[in-house]
Amino acid sequence: SRLMITRDYRFLLIDLDNKEIELQPVHKAVYLLFLAHPEGIEFKRLRDYREELLKYYIATARLMDKEKIIESVEHLVNPLDNAINEKCSRIKRVFNGLMDEYTASYYIISGHVEKRIAGSNRIWYERLKTITLPRDLVVWE
Repeated sequence: SRLMITRDYRFLLIDLDNKEIELQPVHKAVYLLFLAHPEGIEFKRLRDYREELLKYYIATARLMDKEKIIESVEHLVNPLDNAINEKCSRIKRVFNGLMDEYTASYYIISGHVEKRIAGSNRIWYERLKTITLPRDLVVWE
């Protein structure tokens, strides 16, 4: 199904009778961040995306206290805090509740590993998190 994101940041599955994906503003902010980066983001590098995440959270949580938003974003980008994993788990639960697991796998924030090679004897792995939904299925109102 196409995913529509409305001007007021409601998430609708167009081809499933406009079923709304009900998420809290913080979950919407995390989702929007990963939608904006189809190349993927490593959780340990989330601090590099702090300002962008803050922008999304402020946009989706218009009635919340800005200090609480900033505090929440600090938890999300802290690599020693589990907040980002908790938010991604909640997003996954919502999508799994609306559709079968295979279909939901396109909408959730999930990981894939890319092998990197530098020189002849140095290998490391990027543990990227991404939303695999083709971006041509994302409709912005």
